[in-house]
Amino acid sequence: MKKISIILGMAALALGFTSCSQEEDPKFHVPTDFIVSTPALQNVEFETSDDLTDAATFNLFCSQPDYGYSAICSYAAFVSLDPECPVEKVIDEATGDVSYKAVSGKSVLLENSTPASAAMTFKTYDLGIALQTVAGVLNDKDAFDASTLATTPQKAYFRAVCSIPGIANSSIVSSNVVSYNAVKVQYAERLPGWVYILGNVANPETGVDNAFTAPSASNYSLYENFRLYEPDNMIGEKIYVGRFNIMPKSETPDMENVDDTSQFRIMTDLLGWVPTASYGSAEGDFYSLPIQDKFFGSGYAGPVVAQGLGNWGIWVSTPTPATIVFDLTSLQIYIHEGFHEVTFTGREPKFGE
Repeated sequence: MKKISIILGMAALALGFTSCSQEEDPKFHVPTDFIVSTPALQNVEFETSDDLTDAATFNLFCSQPDYGYSAICSYAAFVSLDPECPVEKVIDEATGDVSYKAVSGKSVLLENSTPASAAMTFKTYDLGIALQTVAGVLNDKDAFDASTLATTPQKAYFRAVCSIPGIANSSIVSSNVVSYNAVKVQYAERLPGWVYILGNVANPETGVDNAFTAPSASNYSLYENFRLYEPDNMIGEKIYVGRFNIMPKSETPDMENVDDTSQFRIMTDLLGWVPTASYGSAEGDFYSLPIQDKFFGSGYAGPVVAQGLGNWGIWVSTPTPATIVFDLTSLQIYIHEGFHEVTFTGREPKFGE
C-alpha cells in the first residue's frame, strides 16, 4: 500500500514547536478557548491501512489553550461518523476534576503519535479501526462487507482534546468539529499496540542488544526486538508490558557513579533523537534516575514525563531480567526484577511468578 502523509502547511506546522502560551505572570487558569483547524486537504480522498505496522499517517492542527504559563500539553482527538462528534464530560465526585471521554458507539479517542505537539499525527490504521468501531462492524468481516464503509468513502468528524498531564481541570475539548470528507476504510482486525524501549537492554529471546541504537525508521527491524505490547485482553487501553534483560555497563560498576547505571526509557515512535515521542524519568537529556533499591526490592513504580529524555538507571554487573509495564494514559511506569506474568486490577498491574 502506498504510504501517505497529509500535511497542511508550514504556518500550521509551526504550532507543533511551542508549548502552551505563557503570560508575564505565570499562574494556572482554566482555558476557555480551543479550536481545531479545518484540514486544507479535507476533500482529498485517502485510504486507511489494514496493517498495524503501516506508517501511513494523516494530520490535524489545533490551537494551544491558554493555561497562563508554558507547559507540556497532551493533545489527541476524538473521531466519529456523527457530525457532532459527541464526547462525554466527566466530573470526578471527589475532586471536581473535569475530563472528557468518548461516547460508546458514537466516538473513539484517537492516539496522537506526537502527543505533546499541537500538530497532531495519527495513523490511518487507527482511524480505520475507530470508524469500524463506531459503525459496529469491528472484527466482523461479513458485517463490514455489508456496510457502507466497504463501498462508500466516509466523512469522518474530529474534535480535538488537550490537557496538562497531572493537572486537575486542565482538560478542554475544541468548541468546533472538523472533517475529512473522503476516507476509504479498509477492513482491519484490531491488534495489540506497542511502544519501544531504548537503552542498555537486550531481548532475552533473540539476544539482540539495544545499546542506545538510534530510534529511527532505518532501525525499524532492530526495534522489533524492543517492543512492549498491550495484553490481548486490554487492547486499546494503552498499557504495555515487556520483558528484557538489563545489560551491565561494567562487571564492576561504581555504585557511587550514576553514569555507571544501566539506563533506559520509552519511545512511542521511531522519530530519532528528539523528545517528541520520548517518555522518560525527567525532562532533561543525559539525566538518570537511580531506582536500585526498589528494583531489587518490592519493585519500582513512579511517574513518567512526556517528552522526557531522562532515563531510569540500575547498577547491575550481569545481565539482569526485568519486567516493565508502561501506562501511557496515566503516565506511570512499573519496573520489577525478574520475568513475571502480569495481571491487572483495573489499570493496576500485579506481578506474579
